Amino acid sequence: RRMKARAPPPPNQASAASRTHSEHKSPAETAAISDQNLVSMKENMINRSVDFTVILPSGVEQKSTVQGSKAVMDLLVDLCSQYRLNPSQHSLELKSSGTQQPLSYKPNTLIGALDVQMVLLKEKVPEEKTKRPLPRVPEKSVRLVVNYLKTQKAVVRVSPEVPLHNIIPAICEKCEVSEEHIVLLRDGITGEELELTKSLEELGIKELYAWDRKREPHRKASISNDAIEKEKTRLLGLFKADRRSSK
Repeated sequence: RRMKARAPPPPNQASAASRTHSEHKSPAETAAISDQNLVSMKENMINRSVDFTVILPSGVEQKSTVQGSKAVMDLLVDLCSQYRLNPSQHSLELKSSGTQQPLSYKPNTLIGALDVQMVLLKEKVPEEKTKRPLPRVPEKSVRLVVNYLKTQKAVVRVSPEVPLHNIIPAICEKCEVSEEHIVLLRDGITGEELELTKSLEELGIKELYAWDRKREPHRKASISNDAIEKEKTRLLGLFKADRRSSK
């Protein structure tokens, strides 16, 4: 007696061999399927329309819709063109629906790849240029001839516009005289004491006598022979000039 043949499986059921093969796919095949799914998701995000709110620098809100395939930099140019703004003077700040923190992006990032709900069109704050200090105007100075200790001379460069008491330290340092003992005289002959509140310019002098009261107790004794000779020469010149004029 012959046995009947086994009936074939239903067409909608895969064979045991095919089920076994699908359950034992290699890692490479699984990764390829995941990549395909990721690419498909990205394409869907890029091809979709993105709706968001634009906040202008003035605070006015506007609704806008763009394709997800548009780059952020292109969006900046389009918005600035639409609202008559300069793209080089503005920037975009993107915010998502889930957080108020600004989204991180690159200029070529596609809008569809970001979860954008709000776009802030912000005016760039110009960076303050480092101000260079103005060049210092060199202080006006003159050569002051200082006579001291009868026959000694020193040259000090000082300002002609400051009071004499301001230049006393420089004179004392040069002549090695103590500030407590110095007296400034117009010359070593007349012994006229100079007003320390006046400047060289006001007094009309570029030479003076520094009298050291400690080392020269008597002012008359401070008159130098050189000063006497100068005065004799000056008087002799005046005498000769008078004689020539009388002739």
